[in-house]
Amino acid sequence: MSELPRPVIHECLPCYLYRVASDAACDGSLRMLSFYRDECAPRASALEKKMRVLGGYCDCEVLLNVVRPATTEAMRLIDAGEDLVCKGVRRGTIQPCENWLMRHGVQWGGGRFGRRSA
Repeated sequence: MSELPRPVIHECLPCYLYRVASDAACDGSLRMLSFYRDECAPRASALEKKMRVLGGYCDCEVLLNVVRPATTEAMRLIDAGEDLVCKGVRRGTIQPCENWLMRHGVQWGGGRFGRRSA
């Protein structure tokens, strides 16, 4: 059994990583990301590979290199180390909520940050 907290219903991957990373130190692996995938998006079997391609080799690098805040309000809360309320996503997706932009890489469109796709 994992000691990581479970994702909240409809919580997106970046919001989960941000929330859990404040309590659990990064150990250089993608254990938080893998736990989220197993709990919320089990069909996303290539998630770890995609994150590595986009520059996320550990949980903290996913927050630093793969996603970034989408709004000034989210950026202000993150900079202050305050709680960020997730805007919610459907179960089974790895797309971020409206608080975040995800970097698009080789298989996701060429290295740009953009809003989640429809």
